[in-house]
Formats: sequence, structure tokens, C-alpha cells
Amino acid sequence: MGDSYRPYRNAGCRIIDDIIYKGYRSLLLENDKLLIHLLLDKGGEPVRWLHKPTDTDFIWHSHNGLGPPHPLYAEYEIGYLGGWQEMFPEVSYTSAYRGGTVHRGESAVTPWDYRIVKDEPKEIKVLLVNQIRSMPFRTEKLITLTAGSAVVRIEETVRNLSPSTELEANWGHHLAYGHPFLGKESFITLGEGAKVFHPVTGESWKWPVMRLDGADTDLSIMPDAGTSRDLLYLSVPDSRYRLTNASTGVSLEVRWDGNVWPYLWYWQNFQADMQYPFFGSDYNIGLEMFNVPPKLTLSEAVERGLALAVPPLGSITSWLEFEVCGSI
Repeated sequence: MGDSYRPYRNAGCRIIDDIIYKGYRSLLLENDKLLIHLLLDKGGEPVRWLHKPTDTDFIWHSHNGLGPPHPLYAEYEIGYLGGWQEMFPEVSYTSAYRGGTVHRGESAVTPWDYRIVKDEPKEIKVLLVNQIRSMPFRTEKLITLTAGSAVVRIEETVRNLSPSTELEANWGHHLAYGHPFLGKESFITLGEGAKVFHPVTGESWKWPVMRLDGADTDLSIMPDAGTSRDLLYLSVPDSRYRLTNASTGVSLEVRWDGNVWPYLWYWQNFQADMQYPFFGSDYNIGLEMFNVPPKLTLSEAVERGLALAVPPLGSITSWLEFEVCGSI
């Protein structure tokens, strides 16, 4: 945990801990470019990811927003506030696995502990730790922020705590974007060789144009509200994407470990879903890296050889980077 007698700073890189926001233990990481507000009691997820020079917050909040914690809203979907969550050990649906139940995004709704690893004006490092209950897994997430930089690096390790049993899991990051950063004027940029796949029909196309039912659709640009789109997934050889708001000239580039997370889900929710839980209220997309295509459960992923297998007392490591930059 944090050190109660750690020197307080109001310049350079800094950490503000031991605070409560709307009933959640919170942690603030800050430098001259960024302010990141993490909800430790809600999966360690960011409720703010603010780029100070442009006053751009990359975290989208759904129509439900953030309310105080309550047992009724403990499940992932009903407690979903938008934004970004770490999903483990199940990413698609709550499902049965080896005689038990694995919950979708258990790591996203349970509390994380933290330890301050480095606290200096030039650099800060914080280790977040989550131990789920459905299986003997522990996730460790080291977050690094450096002075003068708009890059955040996250290095992760998933550990199997069982001394005798190999365990499987699905893992990834549910990164969703909407207002105020994403709107009709936004567009997505991917590198050479990117492809689009339809998980139901099996069809595929070269990014960014999808040809479906005789019509061409440019998936890199945002459509009008009310446009209905299927969940797709992308193959991105260089494991990076850039999302740009053409009106402000602000871009967010996301880079990740494509060996662990080879499938980039493309969720398109343009106020056309009139059923639970959105009811036509939200305009957003998701660009989410996972180890499986949509929307395999853990048991299905095991059957297809796509689940992550962690040996007894073994581990899997991965990484993720976010960088705020100008438009291209």
C-alpha cells in the first residue's frame, strides 16, 4: 500500500492516494501532460484519462454514468459505466468452467490493491494487484508515467497460484470510446495488412472497406446515429491503432502485445441497440484486444485451443501502451 509519510508534491510526476471518490477507493497518477484517476474498488479502471494541454478526456461514460457502489450493481454488465476495463478470466459471457462459474470481467468488478514502486518527480510506478475468487489467479499490473511524456505503459503478469493444476483463462482489455472524445468527426487508422472479419458469416475484407449485402462500408469513419452494425474483429499485424478526432486534432494511439492478444474486437454501438442495456442511448465504439475472437466463452476457447493456458505456479506476461499525439 501507499506510504502515509510519503512527501507530497504539486509538480512533476506525482501520486495522490488514500482518497475516496463516490464511495470508491481511488488513485490519481499525474504529470504535466496527463491526469489519470483509477477506481481501485471497481476493477482499477480509469474514470478519467485527461490530456491536460487539450483538456481532452478519453474516458466515455455511458448513459448510466458512475454511481456509488451497491450490491445490486456488482455484475459487470449492469454496473457498466463505459470507458476501459480489464477483462479476466472470462471476456464474453458468464459461463460454466470445470464444475464452477467464471464471471465475465471478474477482474473488472472486484477491488484491486496497490503498491507504490517508484515516486520521483521524473517518474512514477504503481503496481496494481487483483486476486479473483473463481480460480486461483493473481493479476499484477505495473503502470509507469514519466515526466514530460503523454505515454502510459502498463506491464502485466497473470500468475497461476495452484501448485498442481494447469488453468485456462480468457483475457484482454475492453476499451470503449465515446463522447467527448469520439464523435461523427472521428476516424480510425490501422497499419498495412489489417483485415476485417465477420465472426458469424466467416467473411473477411481488407481494412477499411467491408462489402456486405452488395454495399461497401468504410469502417474507419463514424456513421450517423441510428446506424446498425454487427460486432466484428480485426487482424492488425503491427498491434496498434490510432483513433483521431478531426475537429480537435487530438489522437490516441494504443499499442499492445499481439502475441497474447491477437484479436481486436470492433464493437459499433451507434444508438441503434434498442434493447438492454443501452436502449438507444449511447453512441460509442469499442476497440478491444483479446486472446479470442468474438464471443467465445472460456470452455469454447479451451475446446478450440485458443484459451491461455498457465501451468502450475506459472505465469503469462503482456503489455499495453497509450500515447496521446497529434492527428495524422
